[in-house]
Amino acid sequence: MIRRLSMMAMTVCALIAASGGPAGAGPGGAVVLPSPVGALPVGTTTLHLVDPARPDPFAPDRTRELMVSVFYPATDVERHPRAHYVSTELIPGLEQSLGVELPGALTNSHRDAPARAEAAYPVVLYTPGAGVSRLFGTGLAEDLASRGYVVVTVDHTYEAPVVEFPGGRLVRAAAAPNGFDTEIRAKYVATRLLDFRLVLDSLTGLAGGTNPDAEQRALPADLGRTLNLDRIGTVGHSSGGYTAVESMHEDRRIDAAVDLDGQLGVDEAFGRAVTEGLDRPTLVLTSAQIEEVGDANPSLNAFWRTATGWKRHLAIQDTAHYDFTDMPLLVPALARPAASTYIGAMAPDRSAALVHGYVAAMFDRFLRDRTDTVLDRPVTEPEVRTIR
Repeated sequence: MIRRLSMMAMTVCALIAASGGPAGAGPGGAVVLPSPVGALPVGTTTLHLVDPARPDPFAPDRTRELMVSVFYPATDVERHPRAHYVSTELIPGLEQSLGVELPGALTNSHRDAPARAEAAYPVVLYTPGAGVSRLFGTGLAEDLASRGYVVVTVDHTYEAPVVEFPGGRLVRAAAAPNGFDTEIRAKYVATRLLDFRLVLDSLTGLAGGTNPDAEQRALPADLGRTLNLDRIGTVGHSSGGYTAVESMHEDRRIDAAVDLDGQLGVDEAFGRAVTEGLDRPTLVLTSAQIEEVGDANPSLNAFWRTATGWKRHLAIQDTAHYDFTDMPLLVPALARPAASTYIGAMAPDRSAALVHGYVAAMFDRFLRDRTDTVLDRPVTEPEVRTIR
């Protein structure tokens, strides 16, 4: 099994990001991610979502609640500050109360900028790996939004290391006595599938003119008008990859899925997308590390036998499990050897370009019906190998 990112490694990456990363300096700190490829400026906001009918499986005395970030094509971004990478609630709240812009790690997205409502854009949901924050999907979300997508990144409460809620309330991961064993991982995935349903239902309300935020906080202008909920994709890393594919099996609203370096099940217990088959398109991108370990092979082999929809499996050489996240972009060059369990030898800008490019191509092809993507041509990148 591919080793999961420990709380210590997560903390180290957050501290690295907070002290400034490899990219250029901005007015309030360092921009730690590469500039998105697309032409559209990017806005971001957060939503606090509550499912009043569902007790939280990790805290049964509370109803299930989530924090999500929304990245979207924006306008008038010059009037809105760049969003902080590490903190999406606490630091912006302090800035507002103090009337100053605090230094720190910044993204390419502008906080609460008005949405560019000249079109409705396909929607993509992003889910991270087991025990990992949604923040590590920020680079991918920004890139997709700049190309004309609305992307919602989801933190799964009591699984993510810590989730910031409005008012500075922090909810930490529930204690797992046996770590990430089979039972707790299966519970996580079952919870994630219902979380995705809550997110999609909330977006449906938003598109219909209601505000799904639990505190009814003001939303960016025209945000609901940007949502094309007739075209929905999912993408996830590791356990999130399983969630992305399994959610497409469970919810007919989802049209395409991308699995980033994840097996399609929990160990020997395959998901229903594998055991019952799937009739919609799926892209699987795997690292050299997971190909060498081979723990995803049983579920992927079974999926290839049962799935009837379009499917493609590509592997990227010189990569490890967390090269499909922002992690390699946040680790300074001198620290990369110490992080070799998690990230590979490929230059971080290059691995990000490949991952972002193939994910965008998948959604361009199946959410926008384009026929000129890299998925419509033979693979030419020397680092990419077609597995099937």
